[in-house]
Amino acid sequence: MSLKQLRGQFYWLTSVVLRTDLQPSEAVIELNSESASATLRLEGIVHARTCLTGPDCDFVGEVNVRELPQHGPWPAEAHHLVHHHDNRRALQWLTVIGPSEVEILAERFSED
Repeated sequence: MSLKQLRGQFYWLTSVVLRTDLQPSEAVIELNSESASATLRLEGIVHARTCLTGPDCDFVGEVNVRELPQHGPWPAEAHHLVHHHDNRRALQWLTVIGPSEVEILAERFSED
């Protein structure tokens, strides 16, 4: 299932797995609603920040995935990430906003 299919539904952040021991590094985020689920996968992690509120799953207020371009200006809200940019490729910026927050900057993004 994709993020588009979760729009308009109440859903939870049920799992965040960061694997820096893999080559390339990987992040897998699981989102679930009563009737659907989505798995978000990012490869080639450049930056990761999590602020998890507790061991139980949290509801999600918003999930955004934006491409930050190889050339040209980045959005103002991404300027804190500019020092991670190497001008060799576009980067994918995932943010999950709710009681828990997740921010991942990576080379590739896909949905399962």
